[in-house]
Amino acid sequence: MKTSFEQYVATQLAPELAAQEKPSILLLTCIDYRYAHRIVDVMDRMDLNRKYDMFVLAGAAGGATKHPEWRRTLVSHIETARSIDHPINKLIILNHRDCGAFKAFYGVDWEKITPPEEEAEHVKRVSQLISCLRDEVQNLTVEAWLLPRDEDDQLEVVTVVPCNTP
Repeated sequence: MKTSFEQYVATQLAPELAAQEKPSILLLTCIDYRYAHRIVDVMDRMDLNRKYDMFVLAGAAGGATKHPEWRRTLVSHIETARSIDHPINKLIILNHRDCGAFKAFYGVDWEKITPPEEEAEHVKRVSQLISCLRDEVQNLTVEAWLLPRDEDDQLEVVTVVPCNTP
């Protein structure tokens, strides 16, 4: 499914979450400075300010699958947030195209592959992370997005394997 980032957040995410009082989302993003302002701006415009906690790793899902200790830290953050009255029940993974961490971790040269190959690599890493989280975190829904390179590109909504852990 392709849609604008703003449209997706407004129609699919914001209506159910904007009414909540405490952060119920953990937003996993990459360290890439090109995307930080866009993520915050969009989340704020969708009235999600103070509705999510943010966790940042190089490569987002790619980093959490490459380095098991990073994944354990992510899980620890979810547990800690829940213990301080942030009812985290949803993880949104925001990977992005042209990710230097994915290139460093997995040896993929983004300039030499097609967009479907690039998306497949992201889906693979998100799927791996979801598989691990199923065993490590209770009551968590996971959604994954693949952010475009430029603000004018279309957002790829990568709904991999919906992770509704028991």
